[in-house]
Amino acid sequence: MAESVDANDERAATTSGELINIDGITPAELEAAAKSLHIPGPAVEQSPLVAAAALLLFLLVSGGLVFGYGLSLQRAVQSQNSSPCRPLTPKPLDGPAPDFSVVDVATGETLTLKDLRGKFVVLNFWASWCEPCITEWPQIARLAERFAARDDIVVLAVSQDETAEEVTKFLERMSLKSSGVRVGWDSEKTVAKSYGTDKLPDTYFIGSDGQLISAFVNVRDWGRPGAYRCVESVAR
Repeated sequence: MAESVDANDERAATTSGELINIDGITPAELEAAAKSLHIPGPAVEQSPLVAAAALLLFLLVSGGLVFGYGLSLQRAVQSQNSSPCRPLTPKPLDGPAPDFSVVDVATGETLTLKDLRGKFVVLNFWASWCEPCITEWPQIARLAERFAARDDIVVLAVSQDETAEEVTKFLERMSLKSSGVRVGWDSEKTVAKSYGTDKLPDTYFIGSDGQLISAFVNVRDWGRPGAYRCVESVAR
């Protein structure tokens, strides 16, 4: 009959139920055995079951780190690979969008990115002297009109012009002053640079949580149905 095991007895049970007397093992040998299992603590208290549990914990922690990293890039990958956005060739981005302060051309008041927190932002950088921007602007206006009924989506065009008056004159000349686009004027001409660009036009998608999602370098046909579907698929 197998002998019962006292919890205070200096013996360890194997997985087969056999008892091993460890009285003759030196502390140094016990420590070496524990290190071979990569398990801290007194080797007397260790067993194959404890080693397996430690290995499982290690795998869970490692898997959690990988999962967290993958989750942080999820929206950028969705933006790039989703079929509505693919024709627009987005560049996936990640991380917080740089905050900024511009002049709201319609009101003359200061507008910051923080003011738009909770909304999906289509941020476009442009200037009235930029020929590609002039071509793209009516497309931007159509995109804003498409989502005029949704208060969770904002199309914001930030101008790099020398003065706010130049912006106003351009919008009047193009009959775009009453479009659904919110127009900002960057008097310091630093906002686009903070986003890592010095070219015009460029457009950025910013999530409702203030995180960058993707960038679109140069002109895009924002007024087409495909662009509407792209914004809708990412802004959900």
